[in-house]
Amino acid sequence: MERKKRTAVVRLLIGVALLAAALFAYAVENLLPYYGIKPYRMAPAENRWRFPNGFTPEDYHLQAEKISVRTPDSLLLSGWFVKTNTDTAKGTVILLHGISTCKETQFARAAILANAGYNSIALDLRAHGESEGEFCTFGYYEKYDIKAVVDTVLHRTESAPVGIWGASLGGAIALQSMQVDPRIAFGIVESTFDEFEKVAIEYGADLMLGIKSEWLTRHVIGKSGDIAQFDPQSVKPVVSAAAIDRPILFMHGDRDDKIPIEFNRRNFEAVPSAQKQWITVEGARHSDLWRRQGGRLRDSVQVFLHRMERAALPQ
Repeated sequence: MERKKRTAVVRLLIGVALLAAALFAYAVENLLPYYGIKPYRMAPAENRWRFPNGFTPEDYHLQAEKISVRTPDSLLLSGWFVKTNTDTAKGTVILLHGISTCKETQFARAAILANAGYNSIALDLRAHGESEGEFCTFGYYEKYDIKAVVDTVLHRTESAPVGIWGASLGGAIALQSMQVDPRIAFGIVESTFDEFEKVAIEYGADLMLGIKSEWLTRHVIGKSGDIAQFDPQSVKPVVSAAAIDRPILFMHGDRDDKIPIEFNRRNFEAVPSAQKQWITVEGARHSDLWRRQGGRLRDSVQVFLHRMERAALPQ
């Protein structure tokens, strides 16, 4: 009798293990490949708790109008064109959000720019917010979307300098955009990664109880690439950084729990421009840089912008 019980328990355990293995295999092949490329679409009105200061331009004392931009592959992107609070605009800065967020998260940055004399465009990246598109490709297609946005900026503002400011996913796209479009005169890059595969390993570990697997990550993002029709291995902001000879301000929290600070530091070190600057935000994680040291970062951005203005003056 005792032996029969042990046999039954062993069979049960084997059955559970086989079921777990089958479920894991199904997830790897059919669920995980969509995890990054199919981001959550944030609707501010449905996520009011994420916007304690409001989610309209008026909440930030900004003058803005909705705009649309057509991408090279015919997607329609949604954005806010935010006007400067000064009499004349010194330039226009394209604002790029992180993954699974939206353009309305950028109004605090837009307010800094408006008070400093800059217009801005807060953009919903493809597959985010109100923009069209089914998949996020982490810069593979997005960098060409930004070229279309630059076209829109120059059409509206004639020859005013164009800058770009991106956080997390937006930062990675900003670096890749600066590589392919020399019309972008300067950049501000927050808390981003150097290579897509490396950051995919970090995010994958969150789903795998801390386990990091290069083989599994390559397999999953390879399927992601097949689904969204892009090459994940070519998404390397650090390669783009090495081709940028324009001013860039980098910032990153030294306790970032999503993207290790050394990833972005590698981007900074790759930039050949002598007009680059690095800021470590002590004690900050991935999403709380401004909550921890907002005053210092605001001052740093203003000084950086002032340097851009001085550099643009005739010598």
